[in-house]
Amino acid sequence: MNLLFPSLSDKDNLLIAGPCSAESKQQLLSTAERLRGEVGLKLFRAGVWKPRTRPGGFEGYGEEALSWLREVREKTGLLVGTEVGSARHTELALDYGLDFIWIGTRTTTSPFAMEEIAEALDGREIAVLVKNPLAPDIDLWIGAIARLLNHDISRVGAILRGFYVGGESALRNIPLWHLADEFRSKAPVGLPLLCDPSHIAGDRAYVPSVIREATKRGFDGLIVESHYKPEEALTDSAQQLLPSELKKILTEIDPGQSDSSEEDPELVRLRLLLDKIDEEIIRLLHERFSMTDQIGEWKAFHQMEPHQISRELKLYETRRKMAEIYHIPEELVDQIYRLVHAEALRRQEEKIRTNR
Repeated sequence: MNLLFPSLSDKDNLLIAGPCSAESKQQLLSTAERLRGEVGLKLFRAGVWKPRTRPGGFEGYGEEALSWLREVREKTGLLVGTEVGSARHTELALDYGLDFIWIGTRTTTSPFAMEEIAEALDGREIAVLVKNPLAPDIDLWIGAIARLLNHDISRVGAILRGFYVGGESALRNIPLWHLADEFRSKAPVGLPLLCDPSHIAGDRAYVPSVIREATKRGFDGLIVESHYKPEEALTDSAQQLLPSELKKILTEIDPGQSDSSEEDPELVRLRLLLDKIDEEIIRLLHERFSMTDQIGEWKAFHQMEPHQISRELKLYETRRKMAEIYHIPEELVDQIYRLVHAEALRRQEEKIRTNR
């Protein structure tokens, strides 16, 4: 029996999918029917309250859309759920008989909101998923979950949707996979952890690679945004997949590629540490290129050429000395910095061309 959804068996892949927002009854039914038929979906999601950074945008249809979700369940047999951000949202979701809810990253951050939601759920039989907070704070995430568990809410899980770490990135949010590993080590034993590749990616082109990585890392399931006409979506159109696209991605992923529990625990531990170091290297490269962009803007403003030969020679000299201190082959460091410097020059030249 599945911990979060007792009506499903452990053999069922824990896949939750559906549009970012409930935009109409017809949109929900069309998307749900295609996901059920093409993907074999059993768990359907749609946001009915949409927290926007600024007022004025589409903020969802609220209670009216809950009736649409209920109709989706009646007509398709799918289990349905939505995001809640307050005790009032929670009470309405319960009134309309939803099967699961999730708590968004902004709400997870607020102990007051989490306590009020936990009180509204006290002793109720519904699956509750908690997304990570926006900042990389594991204790805040676990604290939010603890408030639910303290109110006898037994069907609780977590969702990794990525973190905001500042600067520019191809991804909408940075997954920080090593923090997911840390979360698992600190969270209650057996607590399911799902991955939200849509909010990590921010662009449907990157969703497959995030899903592959989550599968490799043995996540307990996925919550993915899918829309029957994503180009017409009122929110997050860039990251939503067609049901057929989701089917293709899932078909191509080998479920056997996840890390084997039979591997030596020490080898697994060392590989996790290696993953953490590699992720830190990439994060630092991201910070370095962000700094490069600022230098490029400064050079553009002062009408300087991007290539400064004296600076380049000094860079290679100092990095070679660093390599000697840390017993890293000079040739390796030299190759790395030639690639890094070439990318820095390309970015600075682009800044200068843009500002001319």
